Amino acid sequence: MQYILERSKLFIFLILILMLVGVYTFLTLPQREIPETPPGLVLVSTILPGAEPEEVETSITNPIERELQSIDGIASMDSISANSASIITLEIEDGVEPDGLINTIQQQAQRAAGSFPEQAQDISVEKLDLTFPLVSYMFYGDEAELAELEEPLADLSDEVEAVSGVAGTQVKGLNGEQVVIELDGDALAENRLQPFEVLESLQQANQPLSLGTHSDGEQQFVLTVQQSQGVEKLRELQVGQAAVPLADVASVELAEMTAEDIVTFEGEPAVSYTVFLQTGQDVPSVDDRVSEVIEGFNEDLPAGISAERYVSQAENVNEIFGSLYISLLIAVLAVLVVTTAGLTLYGAFAVALTVLASVLIGLIPIPALGVDLNQISVIGLIIAIGILVDDSIVVNDNIQRRYKLGDNAMAGAINGVREVYPSIVSSSLAIVVTFSPLLLLSGGNGAFIKALPSILITTILASTVLSITLVPMMQYLRTKRKKRKISDTPGFLGKPLEKLAQVYSGKVLKGVLKHPWLTGIGGLVIATALLSLALFTPFEFFPEADREEVTMNVRLAEGTTIEETDAFIREVTQEVVQEDGDVNETAVFTGEGLPNLFASSMDNTGANTGQVAFRVDREATSASAFIDKWEPELRERYPDAEIFLDTIVQGPPVGAPVTVTATGEDINELAALRDTLEEEMLANGATIITDNLGAAVPAIEYVPEQETLEDNGIALSTVTNQLQLLTQGVPLYTLYEGQTPYEVVLKQAGITEGEPIDLADFSLPASSSAASGEQAEAGGEAGPPAAAQPGPPELIGLDELLTAEETTVLAQVPHKSGDRAITLRAFGEAEDFEAQMLDVVDNARADLPAGYELSTGGENSDQEAFFAEIGILFLVVLLLVYLVIAFQFKSFGLPFLVLIAVYLGISGAILGLFLTQTPLSFLGVMGIVSLTGIVVRNAVVLIDFVEARRLTGDFNIEEAIIESGYARIKPIVLTSLTSIVALLPVAFSGDPLFEPLAVTIIAGLAFSGIFTLVMIPALYLLFHRIVRKEKKQTA
Repeated sequence: MQYILERSKLFIFLILILMLVGVYTFLTLPQREIPETPPGLVLVSTILPGAEPEEVETSITNPIERELQSIDGIASMDSISANSASIITLEIEDGVEPDGLINTIQQQAQRAAGSFPEQAQDISVEKLDLTFPLVSYMFYGDEAELAELEEPLADLSDEVEAVSGVAGTQVKGLNGEQVVIELDGDALAENRLQPFEVLESLQQANQPLSLGTHSDGEQQFVLTVQQSQGVEKLRELQVGQAAVPLADVASVELAEMTAEDIVTFEGEPAVSYTVFLQTGQDVPSVDDRVSEVIEGFNEDLPAGISAERYVSQAENVNEIFGSLYISLLIAVLAVLVVTTAGLTLYGAFAVALTVLASVLIGLIPIPALGVDLNQISVIGLIIAIGILVDDSIVVNDNIQRRYKLGDNAMAGAINGVREVYPSIVSSSLAIVVTFSPLLLLSGGNGAFIKALPSILITTILASTVLSITLVPMMQYLRTKRKKRKISDTPGFLGKPLEKLAQVYSGKVLKGVLKHPWLTGIGGLVIATALLSLALFTPFEFFPEADREEVTMNVRLAEGTTIEETDAFIREVTQEVVQEDGDVNETAVFTGEGLPNLFASSMDNTGANTGQVAFRVDREATSASAFIDKWEPELRERYPDAEIFLDTIVQGPPVGAPVTVTATGEDINELAALRDTLEEEMLANGATIITDNLGAAVPAIEYVPEQETLEDNGIALSTVTNQLQLLTQGVPLYTLYEGQTPYEVVLKQAGITEGEPIDLADFSLPASSSAASGEQAEAGGEAGPPAAAQPGPPELIGLDELLTAEETTVLAQVPHKSGDRAITLRAFGEAEDFEAQMLDVVDNARADLPAGYELSTGGENSDQEAFFAEIGILFLVVLLLVYLVIAFQFKSFGLPFLVLIAVYLGISGAILGLFLTQTPLSFLGVMGIVSLTGIVVRNAVVLIDFVEARRLTGDFNIEEAIIESGYARIKPIVLTSLTSIVALLPVAFSGDPLFEPLAVTIIAGLAFSGIFTLVMIPALYLLFHRIVRKEKKQTA
């Protein structure tokens, strides 16, 4: 220590340099609203054009899942086999390196691809990156002018995506265009062409034309053929052996693609344009660069189109950080005010400088820990300021005490630190081991809270070092220059604090020590009784954000067209607007729904789904009140529609309260089991139930006439290919018209949407010999029935080859862990809702067929798993704190006295939540865990002083307790007050996310602080009399 003090100016200069580095770190940390919570999901998708769900399941999904099940590191595997598509969602286990796992997934998936049908497209393996919407615009107005925005918006996207920090863009409301080649049946017959011949010519035309090179002996030439480009190239393409121009037998035109989204804003047609942020980027700075580009684009919009900045994360960030920075400033002022209340002005300055240095230096390693500036990290700084002041006040107060005892500048600083550094180091280490296990929390909850323990650990470590170096250096430099008289009552509240110390040591402690049993046991009984108040305290895992946005999810029956869905949703929206004057704005997204705005999205979207975003008047109502009013009302008015209203939740996304998963082999048996469960659950308290199978959709099933097919030498694949051409068409490839890509689709005219299909209107050529029939069977898809002799072939109507039957089919086949599985999601309001649903499931298990299983889960189960995990971590924290204190005091018994302060802190936290009726939430639980490290400090410092005086032999046990109480009450009161005052702005901020955290820490500190000063001395005396007396007698 002497070495450091002799070089005080040099070390202070070094500390100032580190503070500047901390300032730079703070200014360059990326800012965002909430912490990034990586989804840890991988999507494996494969397209099989024209295939039904069960065919996709058999041909695509099952082979891939069999290969993936052997891979380690996959936590769960869910899949959907739908029309033409297989989608498998994989959840990665915590701690697994995703890039290496994705490579393994790609290799295994490619192995499965060897057994796929020829028409299956390539497998796509994609990690779902965490991309937040940065900003979203609405372009609305004239529908015709909006349709012309496709190319300008594509150019805008190229420019926006070139901005550093932008992950991508998404446009909704523009259907886009494709090249449709529509064959004319009469023209084909006139030119004696079959559709398969046109298809072959089109596929060959897409192959690159390479004639190579030629040298004439002097120069090397590249050989090329002049060709038209784009759509004109297709029109001029010669098809068939007769080389008929494609334009003679088909129309080749740009046509609007089938609508995937229909967007309206305030009742007007609209186009939504959303920009997404890359991970780890600073929201305000990226937003500035992107907004500059988009605002320039908006200046050139047609007169009939208006632009609205619909959502801006930067505006939310600036608003939230403005409020939090005010709370942070108040916390800093609280430190200054409280410290000057009991310390000299110079001592208060030394303490404040040490706290500021601790915060700034503690920020330096934060980027390496993967933490940025968000709501959680700023709250961590506010809590840290309240805690960090403890060490500095204790050291400063003890150095001042040594100077009053007559020590010189050097000796006073050295002795002042030497007497308190063991308790400072051990109590700081206790705080570090309290918060360290929180870094091990798994899943989204762990990622969400990571910033809090990270900030507190780094700043506490910095504070521990600086309090025993910077404070003594500053006091040494000041005292060395001039010996100053040390006031007995420093600070503007010095005299009241001195009076408090005299009353506490002279009256309170003497009274406590006369009745230690009554004080100790009575305090424990009161603390235990207060814990029961938790039963009467509201609970809310993650609170709703105090925001104006409410989203409405709507799902209609399978088979509903997107136009019908849009009309329905706009009708419902209009009703709400007309009947509720608190709605300020609406936006309708029919189809795939919102572009991940307001933390809202839908699963299994399609033509029958959509979302509405309402903005309500927060001065007249709240999001939750709006939901409570309209959700049951709309469900009652429209019982055939699945309607959910929701708002932004301040935390990771949550699911249904209860989920039930039924697994088994037969999908029809599972569907029947689902229906039974749904009926029972609705009868026992559930208000609405959804599932991932959905209702069967109406279908026309074509039954092949095998005998007729064989007699005419026609392969079934030829018939199905003809039907595909007539209905959805055959997707071919991407064609570029200039720089614009277009998908090319081959169709055949004859079927009109909205009219029944008459197979008699269509025919295929029959084979005239058995040989041609064999050829057709051998040829498969590509092999046409060949005519045995010249002349027009005999035509057979499709109605003779197929029989149409109306039926119903599944819209999709869901899997879980490779098995067929249906998951039901149950919602209800009853207090014992989960118990009632579990009773229904238990009763259903008794009647399950062999090979079928039921399992339960849901939001409530997830919360129970979290509390189980936090309970284990809390026990680990208590053990670590116990070991730290045991090593300091070299005792097995004394640490239990210190841990009583933790018990008192928890009781006080519950009391505070109960009195304020603040919900016990995720961050409320974090506050209680945080108290474990914070409240032990006072008990450790108090017991350490008692032990030091007892071991000198100059005091008996009662005198040692009284003397220590007199010496320690002032720093204990000052440090507790500072921590409490620093958090008061957060407690009164009205922020539902952080109020529980602030209330638990404030109430826990206040209650524990008061009871610690009374109970710890009493229990210490009992410990000395019982435990140590027994040891002496044994000795």
